[in-house]
Amino acid sequence: MKKLLFSFGHAFCGIVFCVKTCRNFRIHLTAAVYMLYFSRFYDYGAAEDCILFVLIALVLCAEGINCALEQTCNAVTLNDNSFIKHAKDAAAGAVLICAFSAAAIGLRLYFQIPVLSEIYQYFVSSPLRLILLLLSAAVSVLFIFYKDVFKNGTKTN
Repeated sequence: MKKLLFSFGHAFCGIVFCVKTCRNFRIHLTAAVYMLYFSRFYDYGAAEDCILFVLIALVLCAEGINCALEQTCNAVTLNDNSFIKHAKDAAAGAVLICAFSAAAIGLRLYFQIPVLSEIYQYFVSSPLRLILLLLSAAVSVLFIFYKDVFKNGTKTN
């Protein structure tokens, strides 16, 4: 049982590492939070909710694997190496495929003019809601680019 708990701890540390070091992971995580928030305006059933959760998990998992591969490649060498470049490019391409697929499905699920109009009215009818939405967007940008904002010269992927 102790080994199992330690394995969960290591997995959690891996997620924290991705959040801390991978800007693209933070972008996908932020998009997931907004998608989950805005889904409350839609009359989704269990199937749509499951699709949303699976897509979020798929993209975050792909980005986590990409981050792990990059770390592994960087541990081997930081010198230019065409094999490592191709491995990193292929992993990034896999994430891009997942993200584009999720975006296409997201457009299909979320692009409903009457619901989008309802969301618009929800925020413009209350200055406080609009301010909170804009504040959340500003916080999201800081979260996504926090290494770029707070640490000069730090390279993030």
